[in-house]
Amino acid sequence: MLTIESLRAEAQRAPAMARVGVMGLLLAGLADVVAHLEVGGHVGHLHEHASAEVAAHIAAFVSMVVIYLGVVLDGVRRHRARAARGTKGVA
Repeated sequence: MLTIESLRAEAQRAPAMARVGVMGLLLAGLADVVAHLEVGGHVGHLHEHASAEVAAHIAAFVSMVVIYLGVVLDGVRRHRARAARGTKGVA
């Protein structure tokens, strides 16, 4: 059953860097929505973007990279801990 408590428990088990990245992604998404609402429309047919839109997109990209790094680094840490104990993985 999907409840708020189970979501909270899953979020607490996630790597810290991934949690930071998710928070950054949420803030970047909010900034992107606000930037798109503030701009009345794109300038001409060239689809020029406002600097706020570009900044929000870059922040979202950086946040996704942080999430990915958090997951990868956690996997490396777990692999090294398993190797130090002398146990083999599934594969």
